[in-house]
Amino acid sequence: MELGPALKQQRESLGLTQQVLADQLHVTRQTVSRWENGSTYPNLDTLVELSDRLNISLDKLLKSEEVPVVPVVHQISRDVQLKRRYLRSLIVIISMLVLLASLFGLLSWGHRNQIEMIDRVNPFLSTKLGYGILPTKVTGMADTYVSDDSFGNGEWLKFYSG
Repeated sequence: MELGPALKQQRESLGLTQQVLADQLHVTRQTVSRWENGSTYPNLDTLVELSDRLNISLDKLLKSEEVPVVPVVHQISRDVQLKRRYLRSLIVIISMLVLLASLFGLLSWGHRNQIEMIDRVNPFLSTKLGYGILPTKVTGMADTYVSDDSFGNGEWLKFYSG
């Protein structure tokens, strides 16, 4: 016998309504109805609880005399495989996010501490070439206008010499 008719037959023989069984299992009455109609199947935890509540063995619920393997077994197996696949995907995504956050943290730390080796490979830092004339024979700090392009656009920078 398949799962749905076996559940219905045992539930009715115990004098339980779908609502009473649903309340005992903490599901909706419609869920119990779908199990009995064969449109959905309970998960493994609920199936064990159903077996206990209805006093029917899991062997009788999961095995069928006519069909060697019941769709419930396939559904449970597929659910377990999907959970494993989702877990692996989640681990890969979290690992990638941690790696990305570590990379951004390293680039930010290198820029803040002006570490040239890190700044050299930082794709977020722009490199500009500029031209300026430094005063001769200046010790200490000197202000110089550095031009970024041939049109004279640029900014004043401070240089230290010694």
